[in-house]
Amino acid sequence: MSRATAVRSKHPVHIDPARLEDSRARLRAEIRGESADRRPFIFQASGCKEQAARDVMALDDERALEVQTARMNHYLKEFPEGDYLPSFSMVELGQAIVPSLFGIEVIVEEKQPPYTRDRIVKDLETDLDKLPERIDPDTDGWGPRLRARLERFIEATDGTVPVQVADHQSPYGVATKLMGNEDLMVAMYTAPELVHELMERATNAISDLIHAMQRWAGDPDLIAINPKLPFPGNGLVIWDDYISVISPDLHAQFCRPYNMRLYEEFGLGRLHTCGPYFPSFLDSLLSHEGIHSIDVCAYMRGFSRTREDLLELRRRTREAGVALMADIGSFTAFETVREGNGIPADRDFVRRMADGKLVLTAGGTRERALECMEWLRGT
Repeated sequence: MSRATAVRSKHPVHIDPARLEDSRARLRAEIRGESADRRPFIFQASGCKEQAARDVMALDDERALEVQTARMNHYLKEFPEGDYLPSFSMVELGQAIVPSLFGIEVIVEEKQPPYTRDRIVKDLETDLDKLPERIDPDTDGWGPRLRARLERFIEATDGTVPVQVADHQSPYGVATKLMGNEDLMVAMYTAPELVHELMERATNAISDLIHAMQRWAGDPDLIAINPKLPFPGNGLVIWDDYISVISPDLHAQFCRPYNMRLYEEFGLGRLHTCGPYFPSFLDSLLSHEGIHSIDVCAYMRGFSRTREDLLELRRRTREAGVALMADIGSFTAFETVREGNGIPADRDFVRRMADGKLVLTAGGTRERALECMEWLRGT
């Protein structure tokens, strides 16, 4: 397909190359601690009329293409002043992707992303050999579905819009979908060597899937392995959603080595966790020496943190040279919720949180976007 044909396609993404390059430069500079004309701000405007149910988005590639291109064009049109970078999302296929490669059934429902319920491993002593040491994304599970969608997205835009990596989670996250989390935590004490074998297979599966996506795309740079920064050179994202439920010692023994293996293979990047929050989880996050950013959302889970908690988070990440990636609501909402709607958050507090590497995101109306940009002035 030629570029001229792509421009005339039914669902073009209207990209301003100069604006996108400026945004890439701002984001790249912020992560590296370099100076730029202003702090980056990623805004996704509400109000896109193209919508579809979760099951449709998971199963219908053409409808997913329509909705996603409409959404990207809406974001770019409604707030071109921001630093949103278009990329095709694979989140509609859910966290079921990697477990499906091991033969676990994927459940598709209208109101939530595809997921898995079954566990192959009940007891590591008897069931570990039920798991293949290596999977084959070309033939196993939802691999072919993922490939068909990836190739359709790239074809539709002639490779001008990158495709985000699948929701591969982390080695520990995959392991909890192969074996129940409680049983897995017990096995860390009773059968540690077998837990390492399980983690090895989960890590291999994530690696094999990412390499397959890069191969299917025809150009590794077309796969955004760090979706919040969807351009080359930003390393891998690991979604380690269970990082906070085990102690830093157990995480150092059973999780960090496998995370670091992926980072060393694909590049040091971002570490995300959705919580729940326990005080020690920041130790596990910051133990990944060399990562450039972490997400704040888990720290603000339920907006139960105090101002002092957040300032301590800022102090520790600043000392570690790690950037915070956060929705601006993480810095303002708990102030307004605590005092009642309509009470503005403390601007000095926002400026203190911005004392260091920081990438802020937000969503809502254009008016909200302009308000957020005002918050960023002088930070």
